[in-house]
Amino acid sequence: MRYVWICGLLAWMLAAGTAAAQEGGSGVFEIDAGRTDIHWRIYRAGPMARFGHSHVISVGLLDGTVNLAADPSESSFELEFPVAGLIIDDPELRSLYGEEFSSAPSAEDIEGTRENMLTEAVLDGAQFPSIRVSGTNWTGPGDDQSIDLAIGILGRTIEVTLPTRVVVDGDSLVASGSFTLGHEALGMTPFSVMMGAVQVGEDMDFSYEIHAQRID
Repeated sequence: MRYVWICGLLAWMLAAGTAAAQEGGSGVFEIDAGRTDIHWRIYRAGPMARFGHSHVISVGLLDGTVNLAADPSESSFELEFPVAGLIIDDPELRSLYGEEFSSAPSAEDIEGTRENMLTEAVLDGAQFPSIRVSGTNWTGPGDDQSIDLAIGILGRTIEVTLPTRVVVDGDSLVASGSFTLGHEALGMTPFSVMMGAVQVGEDMDFSYEIHAQRID
């Protein structure tokens, strides 16, 4: 049940560069963490899945900037967030996703999920306290933009290409979108207990709305 959540966020960051560059803009933008929403859903699976919960995980703490050039292919970004700062099962987010998320995990359930996420077998929070992502080579017009990402997690780098949609208004950037990624694509093994009777499903569904402001 290793979680790589930042992908959606990162897709925005460099695609944001595409939109800005198309308007002839360049400079440095900083993510407004207080206005940004990045979260993903993981789903219960296995023969005894009814005894588990599907979960919503969201990014609570985040630092990141993107350097925009007139030519998007020459722009770049980096961002980082601590795994200990992830938020588990925010009630408002759970309420958005229907029957599968209609249960109310107890405080004990939430703390157990957090402990599982940070163990050596999953995110290994003690040895790898943060996830770092960089990106470049964003391409495509309008709603058909994509970005190449390098995700630094658990001491290795995973490369993926993801879609995004970005709106640039003066000095403000807003990016939004959704996509699905499997654990396997991210080099991860889904968490399981009881010899797989209760486990995390392969696919994770990501949603994001990211806000950033020009600082230079």
